[in-house]
Amino acid sequence: MKEFFASFKASLPAWSAPLCGVTGVSLFLAGIVCFVAYNWAELGTLYKFGLPLVGLLVCAGGACIKGLESGVGKVFSFSCGFFVGLFWAVYGQVYQSGAFVYEFCLAWALCLLPLAVLAGNRWLWLLWAAASNLYVLSYWGNTTKDGYFFVHLFGLNILCFAVSEWAARRSGRGGWFSLFFLAGALLACVMYGVGFWGSSFWTAFCFMLLLGVYACRFKRGATQLAFCALAMDILLAERIISSVPYSHGMVSVLLVLAVFIFSAWAVYFLSIRGECRE
Repeated sequence: MKEFFASFKASLPAWSAPLCGVTGVSLFLAGIVCFVAYNWAELGTLYKFGLPLVGLLVCAGGACIKGLESGVGKVFSFSCGFFVGLFWAVYGQVYQSGAFVYEFCLAWALCLLPLAVLAGNRWLWLLWAAASNLYVLSYWGNTTKDGYFFVHLFGLNILCFAVSEWAARRSGRGGWFSLFFLAGALLACVMYGVGFWGSSFWTAFCFMLLLGVYACRFKRGATQLAFCALAMDILLAERIISSVPYSHGMVSVLLVLAVFIFSAWAVYFLSIRGECRE
């Protein structure tokens, strides 16, 4: 009987536990932010600055006591990074220095960088990458009108992707964490390639092809290959739709469907052959 019920026991991946922990802490901290925002007018300057600083000290102490390698310590160190951002948000509101979002994102990213290096927490690196991406989007997106800020966004994410992949291969851990950076890089590449035809389009396409070859060659997972295939499909679909005359609408629909079906079959075929494993 025990064997019968044991067969229904769910098998959860190793990363699900820290993901649930970080998600729960994020929701709790979001509740604190909402509480402060709702009572902003009634709170004095001392309380406004005191709350994030006290939270930062408490979380830093908890991370030191529990150890940075433990699950609780990682949650505490992630919370430190969150309270750093909350402090800069309060600073911008009190002294009216938050007129530009990129100033807040830059200050947050600069403070998160040494914290992530010292803690060695992958979730802190993810938070740093999110703040850095927001800085690039908010700053370069407002100062440039030709779309070249997508090049900066792509460069940032591809650098983070390379470092994450190198660290994963060196430590022997899974490379799922780099999918966040790969998605950001491919999104920037697609937006830039679709917006600028010609050499930019084919450059974006070749970058995705190289990333797909890398996923197959070093067996980094079918998910990475699927990301690259989806990005190439979007580019090719846009190319087909814009190139085929409007009167041949059904032809363009069939061609787009064929591209997506073929790429899905190719990813599945490589996965079952073991050339691209999770």
